[in-house]
Amino acid sequence: MKTRADMRPEAQTGNFFHSVYLDKELCVGCTTCIKRCPTQAIRVRDGKAHIAEERCIDCGECIRTCPKGAKKWISDPLAVMEGYDIKVALPAPSLYGQFGVDTAPDTVFLALRDIGFDEVFDVAWGAARLGLATKEYLDAAGPRPMISSACPVVVRLVQLRFPSLIPQLVHLLPPFEIAARELRRRLEASIAGGGDKGNRGANRTTDGQPRIGVFFISPCTSKVTAIRNPLGYVRSEVDAVFSFQDIYAPLKKAIQRRKAAGESTCAGSGPPSKMGRIEGLGGGFGWARSDGELEALNVPGAVSVDGIDNLIALLEEIDNGKLGDIPYIEALACPGGCVGGPMVVANPHVARTAIKAVSVSQKGEEAPEARSFNGGFDEGPSAAGIGRSADAGFEALEWEEELPPKPVMVLDRDLEKALAMAERLEELAASLPGLDCGACGAPDCRALAEDIVKGEAELDDCIVRLRRKTSDS
Repeated sequence: MKTRADMRPEAQTGNFFHSVYLDKELCVGCTTCIKRCPTQAIRVRDGKAHIAEERCIDCGECIRTCPKGAKKWISDPLAVMEGYDIKVALPAPSLYGQFGVDTAPDTVFLALRDIGFDEVFDVAWGAARLGLATKEYLDAAGPRPMISSACPVVVRLVQLRFPSLIPQLVHLLPPFEIAARELRRRLEASIAGGGDKGNRGANRTTDGQPRIGVFFISPCTSKVTAIRNPLGYVRSEVDAVFSFQDIYAPLKKAIQRRKAAGESTCAGSGPPSKMGRIEGLGGGFGWARSDGELEALNVPGAVSVDGIDNLIALLEEIDNGKLGDIPYIEALACPGGCVGGPMVVANPHVARTAIKAVSVSQKGEEAPEARSFNGGFDEGPSAAGIGRSADAGFEALEWEEELPPKPVMVLDRDLEKALAMAERLEELAASLPGLDCGACGAPDCRALAEDIVKGEAELDDCIVRLRRKTSDS
């Protein structure tokens, strides 16, 4: 996959970074992708697909469905770690499901050290911390149902397609950001206290402190985008993002070496120590799959939805004023949850089973573990990155800024013009055959009508209508 250093221009235009891009050399203009995009962001023009930046939510559906592999993602190269003195891996919970049910989390955890990380901090810690905050948030928040915001696709989809539902999103930081802020706080505290971290490496900051690199290992394109363009907060504490596919080969080899040698610890360092605990929830690993968050929260009457089509159908019902008796919705865009992300390696059904096994093995734990090889995280639990205690309340994790609505279905900002365009759109849509064949390059007839009123297409782009017109003349 491409990295940000060599990415194509269409992946990043204006001020908004996109992790999904089109390789035009591989695109054959087959129109498969235009049917699957949940925001109708793709058109085929002149034999090639084009992605409309303002509509794309980087969900990765086009990556999953393109038969030619022309839709790709951008992630960071592993070489970026070389610019940091202390390298911390931030593995998503779904990573632990990539290596089969016979691979324990500790083995994966230790193998990450083997491939070059100095520390590993589980995003599962952030998930469990978010779980506690969410339970409090639901007691205090407004209109029902409240909608989980842990999945960036959900947040972007609401922002663009269902902006009236923004108040019903849970306005709390995502698990990876909670974990990133906490681990950075702990490491900086350790360095300030004269821990051994202060003596490593040569990649120092201007004040002589070692540079801490936080590297999120992600199953998901939307999380890559969310880290570059935060939703509800100003800046992410994550420095780079590696996809599962980026890291899978070296990590798999390290796991196999450990299994072959019967090793359970890192040479010379002993096993990872178990640090901060948060009372009240399990390990947070279950958040990697659908239903896992609900099982952790245990909110009576809550509903889980996964898969982009199912998600949109549910959001449409909520937008129409229905489902007000449901307190909470666990909303995940990928089929099966994060184990079905576009950047994963393992079969999502197999990974889901493995994650279930991990979750069961963690049920005896009172809380997620903040584990460390060198004592860098060795202090009690706290709220993520802001120096408060773990029981400080959900306010500690609230969004730092409002999420502005960005409705993409608006025809024009001028109301009078928009009404005239809407009337013309209805006339055009009625005149089209309604086959929704996609031969025109738009996903359906109504989308073509919209393109026409915007001046981006012509009526004769409809091949069916053109043929009928020709045969009648």
